[in-house]
Amino acid sequence: MNSIYFTLCSNNYLAQAKTLGDSIIDLNPKAKFIIGLVDYLDSSIDYSFFEGFEIIPFDQLGYSEFDEMIARYNVIEFNTSVKPFYIEFIWKKYGANNLIFYLDPDIVLYRNLDHVIEALKSHSVVLTPMFCKAPEKTSFDELVALRHGMFNLGFIALRFTEESFRLVTWWKERLKTHCLIDKARGIFVDQKWMDLAPLLFDEVFILKHRGYNMAWWNFSERRLIELGEGYAVNQEDQLLFFFHFSGFRIGSAFITGRSDNSQFSYNSRPELEKLGKEYEYRLLINRYDFFSKIEPKIKFFEQKIGFNTKLKQKLKRLLSPF
Repeated sequence: MNSIYFTLCSNNYLAQAKTLGDSIIDLNPKAKFIIGLVDYLDSSIDYSFFEGFEIIPFDQLGYSEFDEMIARYNVIEFNTSVKPFYIEFIWKKYGANNLIFYLDPDIVLYRNLDHVIEALKSHSVVLTPMFCKAPEKTSFDELVALRHGMFNLGFIALRFTEESFRLVTWWKERLKTHCLIDKARGIFVDQKWMDLAPLLFDEVFILKHRGYNMAWWNFSERRLIELGEGYAVNQEDQLLFFFHFSGFRIGSAFITGRSDNSQFSYNSRPELEKLGKEYEYRLLINRYDFFSKIEPKIKFFEQKIGFNTKLKQKLKRLLSPF
């Protein structure tokens, strides 16, 4: 089977998307990498900068549902809601014999995804949990997972089977109306829905290798180790396969901007500083300063409705009832 990697982003995240794509192609020169552009093409951008990658804007997929979804969602909600639509589209366009790997644009691969490919020989879907170890006391990691979901949907891998197609169809239907940032009602975009996947679908594999999807939400159980070549997590024989730079900010003294808690600073986690500085360099090479200033061209719900925040949320709930 062949492998297709894809990510999703607006124009302002194209530096991150190219950095991810470069890391994939460096490891797999013949791999196919698709940038799902959840935005309109922008005349100020020279898209030939992404030579070797395929860019597929959302409005070329042919889904009539997107107009109504844009009217309902904000930029984050819409970017995450189209994920199963792209998975379905890629299978239809390139064939069901392809393995599909979705990764968020702010991820970097450090090794080939060998454990995932092995798992897909006997399973249809591979997910990575937010964390793997049960803490002795109530932890930050547990509270994050309870609010945002048990699995981080910055990554999902699929092999086409009757069961994976059924999951994608189920997921797609729900994300048409309920891909919301509404933690009070137990919804967090596309991600919280996947808590139900191991219950409702067979052949779902939960990959608990600590070297996959290392990020700020699982630092309490994972510590980076620098090797002669590459990195490992916790112990030298547990290699780092990909790191999720969620909330990363250029020039920051923190590995993530999601929290100003000192536990995420390079002072507290000095082993992460080299990794962070390497990522910062890659982003700058890929024209982060240019792309990050571009405003998305889609006019979303919050830009169209001139109400205050509470009224916007109330209207959203009316548009997306249980």
